[in-house]
Amino acid sequence: MNLNNNQLLGQPKAQFKMAQSSYQQPQQQQQQQGLQVPGQSKAIEESHCIRVMSKEVKAAARMQEWFKGKKQQKIYQKMKKKHRYRKNVIAEIINTERTYVNDLSIICEKVKTSSLPILTPNDIETIFMNCDQILGWNREFLQEMEKGYCKYNVDKKQMPKPYQPVFDGNAKQLKIPDAFAFKCYYEYCSKFTKSNKHFEHLKATDQKFKEFLTQLNKNGTLRGMDLGSFLVKPIQRLPKYILLFKDLEKNTDEDYPDLPNIKEIHKYFKEVNEENNKFMDIFMGRLQLQQLSESLKINQDDLLNEPNRIYKFEEKLTIIQPNAKSDEDCQVTVHALSDMLVVVHDEKVQKKLKLDSLSFVKNQSDNNKYFSNLFQIVGVGDTIQCIAETPAAKKKYIDQFEKLIQENRELEYAREKEICKQQIKMRYPVQVVVVGTEERNFQSFTKHTQYITEISINKVFQNIFIRYSEIEVMSIKYKQRYPRIELPQLPDKNWLMSHKTKSIEARKIAIENFLQALLQAKEIQQDSDILNELKLPKNFFDLPDLYQSILKSNLTQKQQNFKRTTLEGKEELREKGINVEKLKTSAGEILKAVYIEQETRKKSVVQICPNKVISYDNSKDPSLHKIIITFPDGTETALGVTEQTRVREILEYVAKYNHLIYYKDFRLYLIDQLKKQRVLDDDEVLYKVIEDERQNNHGILNKLEQMLAKSNAEVLIKMKKYIYLPAKLEESDYKEDPIRLINLAFSILDDVHDQKLQLGFKEYCLFAALYFHMKHSRLDDKLFGEVRRVVPQEMFQSSTDKEWKDLVTQCFKALDNELSQISKKNENDKIQKKPNSQFKHTDKKYLAAGVTLNAARTFVQSSMAIFQVQVYEGTQKFFKNAGLEVHPTIYLGLSIHKIHFLNPQRKEQFREIDYGRVNGVKSYPSQIIFDLQIFKEPIRFDTYQSYEIKSLVEQYQAIQRFDDEYELGHQFNIKH
Repeated sequence: MNLNNNQLLGQPKAQFKMAQSSYQQPQQQQQQQGLQVPGQSKAIEESHCIRVMSKEVKAAARMQEWFKGKKQQKIYQKMKKKHRYRKNVIAEIINTERTYVNDLSIICEKVKTSSLPILTPNDIETIFMNCDQILGWNREFLQEMEKGYCKYNVDKKQMPKPYQPVFDGNAKQLKIPDAFAFKCYYEYCSKFTKSNKHFEHLKATDQKFKEFLTQLNKNGTLRGMDLGSFLVKPIQRLPKYILLFKDLEKNTDEDYPDLPNIKEIHKYFKEVNEENNKFMDIFMGRLQLQQLSESLKINQDDLLNEPNRIYKFEEKLTIIQPNAKSDEDCQVTVHALSDMLVVVHDEKVQKKLKLDSLSFVKNQSDNNKYFSNLFQIVGVGDTIQCIAETPAAKKKYIDQFEKLIQENRELEYAREKEICKQQIKMRYPVQVVVVGTEERNFQSFTKHTQYITEISINKVFQNIFIRYSEIEVMSIKYKQRYPRIELPQLPDKNWLMSHKTKSIEARKIAIENFLQALLQAKEIQQDSDILNELKLPKNFFDLPDLYQSILKSNLTQKQQNFKRTTLEGKEELREKGINVEKLKTSAGEILKAVYIEQETRKKSVVQICPNKVISYDNSKDPSLHKIIITFPDGTETALGVTEQTRVREILEYVAKYNHLIYYKDFRLYLIDQLKKQRVLDDDEVLYKVIEDERQNNHGILNKLEQMLAKSNAEVLIKMKKYIYLPAKLEESDYKEDPIRLINLAFSILDDVHDQKLQLGFKEYCLFAALYFHMKHSRLDDKLFGEVRRVVPQEMFQSSTDKEWKDLVTQCFKALDNELSQISKKNENDKIQKKPNSQFKHTDKKYLAAGVTLNAARTFVQSSMAIFQVQVYEGTQKFFKNAGLEVHPTIYLGLSIHKIHFLNPQRKEQFREIDYGRVNGVKSYPSQIIFDLQIFKEPIRFDTYQSYEIKSLVEQYQAIQRFDDEYELGHQFNIKH
């Protein structure tokens, strides 16, 4: 039975018989065959050639054929039901269109005509609008429908022809070029509100009109309905078309010839309805704008002077008062216009915030103690600082206002393009976010807070490090220079409260608002002083265009076709210069890849606009400043840098200068005159860092402090190991790179001197002996004074000079004998070309470095960054209730796998936590809080290194995510 769907649906009764016969005929055949079974089986038994089907097999075959017939019957019934439903939808479209056209003719030919003696021409035009035009068009539309329907519904006694197109003529009508068609509804819908208002007014005030309406009801012209119900029908009809044709499209199979027509008509009505809604929105928006102006007693010229401005929506928000003397928030009503926000409090206008193409909504960090769910609406020269009740509410508000700003941005760009008739230069919004704070000179007389502030322009980012006092100076300076520009007021200065967390968080918001307004102001963007003070490049505002041009020139054709902006897969890593094959064996290659991915997603200013770094000895440029960098082995190099050169640029230069293959695990450390050290952030300007340190250490109190601490004569900048990966991966790198081996070994000796490892007298002597082997390859009386570069002062004073000298010398000689033997063995292995002999050193300097690393590896502390913290009183009680006594001062160790809790005596571990169990880390000016899965409440520690700890945790988590994403199998995130 091979019949197509047309035949089946065209003759349903015949189809039912065919479907029925499809499962009855096999049964009859089987019954006939069943009667022949005895005779046949006898013949088969005689020939012994054919096996007899058992009765059970025959029964199963008959059952299968029966089910096949049932299945065909169900398919047919389903098709029949769908066809019947489709027929009803088509009938509804035709019948409702007939009724609708009839109602339009009643309005135009009966009501409107008979009202001419009663109403004025203005009344008639206002009430009935362009209903005659709508009637004329819909009559034509109905006529085409009727033509198609007649061919579809040929004979009432028979089923309609299901495959006969009905709407072919209507689809052609809508495709006619310049056809006004249903666009005539735009005028009717846009004037309907005014029409309805006038209609109600006449009903209430005009006696003749009231009598006229009464007469219409008496003679049955309106079928017992009100005239208003007839006048609203064109408004209701457009959405009805969409629903009907959507339903018809859904129930029309792909092989129906009429389906393209139905789709085309459905699409057309959706577009017309959307456009019509815009007309209605504009009309209603202008009307609401006028009502707002009247209710708030605002000069209408202030709101209505912009012809494209309309009212959008109203929202209740909680905002932080801009008054610097108050930290209290208040409830306001924000009336959102298309290009302006009107903030109302106690029925008075508090602020009018103009929106333009540079406006945006800033999703602020929740890394605050006193303020949460913050977001900020940035407008022209001002901002609105808001607080949401919940994260969900915050997201809702952000999405709502971002949509408003984006619509305004598109309209503004389209208008400017139309006016200029040519390509115009885009202006990009500048965003300012304080991402963290650091306490500098924490235990000094010059203690202050640095605000780490991220400034971005269209996905190009730069962190700056700035003090609040610097912002105050800038505020005074630029308010005087640009008196017409309204810059936000800064909070009053209170020295006693300046280091309180709540005060610092309020200042963070103030810094964001001030810099935001300063950098967004068009007049100020030409002032190079501002960019220079913020250590931003002179072409900062051109960076997005510059970045796009660099990106286009660097992209391969394949990348351009796919428009890739992030690295996806190992092939993309390979294109960026990563040795993919080494990712499973090399710590350096992993870190290199992680940083490349981060930089791809978040482009830094220095990647687009690098600063100058050269050897100072070869420099003849008077604008460069001399910087001394100390390597782990104590050697130094002088560099020439600009006033904007960042730490990351200097680190990259010195790594290449030192011939390091991998260097991403190293950092530059600042060791101040009090011998306190801190890690420098990649984005810090090194020249400014050193100058700030020098200025901070002036004055009588500071000089006294330096004398008591036996301070350094000068600030030191030293390169040291910072990030630690698994030992096997580290070993793979330093075996291939002897320069790296030496740098790692001297970094270990720095850790020994800083008492990171808890050692005894003999162990200090061993590391001192290793130092002399690596540094000088000899030991004599003149050199022995350098032992203090390895042994800390307090430890050195615990024994006599002779005791130190005797044991260090003894260790040196024993090591010399052992290293000599290893050297000879390795040399023989190389001669014999034994496996891996190319990685075996014969120079005792490198052999001593290897011994240093192996010796340090026996101490777990050697593979982690360690920070001293004070345990918050509440956290101490929490630990105590959990049965764990914790000292008020402990150490936090951060390794690639975990956070380690170390006791203060010998830095021995008493607890560890996988990064996978860390829900979040929040850093405050002098506190860090961990939200951990295994504890019911967050645990808090006091430390001036809170931002550094948070950043390092996030870096290790990023390495683990990279490992998981590329399935490297290093198992950085070990869960117990």
